[in-house]
Amino acid sequence: MNVKRARYFRAARIAVLVLVVAFFLLPYDVRSWFPVWLLFLAALALEVDFFVGGWLQARRETPVAEAPDRGPQQRDLSDLGSWDYWDPSEPTPPVVVDPGFRWIHVVEAVGVLAVIAVLLYAASRPRGWDAVSAKRQVQTETILSNEASKIARHPATVTCDDEGEFVGFVQDADGLAEVGGDQAFLTPEICDTLYQLAIKHRVQSAPRTARAIAVLAHEAWHLRGEVNEGLANCYGFQSGVQIGQNLGLPRSRARELMREQLATNASDSGTKVAYRVPSSCRDGASSDLRPTEPGFP
Repeated sequence: MNVKRARYFRAARIAVLVLVVAFFLLPYDVRSWFPVWLLFLAALALEVDFFVGGWLQARRETPVAEAPDRGPQQRDLSDLGSWDYWDPSEPTPPVVVDPGFRWIHVVEAVGVLAVIAVLLYAASRPRGWDAVSAKRQVQTETILSNEASKIARHPATVTCDDEGEFVGFVQDADGLAEVGGDQAFLTPEICDTLYQLAIKHRVQSAPRTARAIAVLAHEAWHLRGEVNEGLANCYGFQSGVQIGQNLGLPRSRARELMREQLATNASDSGTKVAYRVPSSCRDGASSDLRPTEPGFP
């Protein structure tokens, strides 16, 4: 096997491994629509090309073995002398020897394919919302729909958008609701976090749980008819305290999470200034839903 060719394929293998690891770290919304078998097929094609190409190259470059030398042996030349047409001092052309089959190449290929297969299997396994049973998914959506209906003040349905048609990485939105309507959509990640809280009684992490509650409450206020994104956030942070309580959090903990959401609202909104709460979003001001009660939100 040509040394330069072997080095090239080692570099290519490393590149494929980097792509697989990068795929593993991508958001689930991206991994869900990208066929995982394409990466494995690319790795397999690389190894097939490595072996088939090397075998064909060896056949082209390795000369056919020459017939055995039928000339006089060195012992005869020493005893009897040489003929004019025979000059034993002339160098014979070197014969290129085919190194033949090397197990190290097979070991490398099998090792790389095994690592890639394991990583891709781990990356493609159902996780998060996809790992939740259909029965539990329906139960969770029913709970979230009830919470949204309480805020909207009319029957509402919350759907977890598994296909990413309305919300997700591509749409750059965690939730979507028609203003004054009866249908809201949440990303699978938001639904899974709320499922962990409501059904499994587990807080995955404080920021994720707080964000999930705030998104549900925000979309519920759109269903109620609130058009302004900043006010929907402000009202959502306040209503989120009760949602958190209903889903299993102590009231003090639910309020703490919503206060964190309010405190980080400006930085979380980034360049989307429409999502920043107004200055009236404070205790006793015009956006306070319970101005006579102490504490905000």
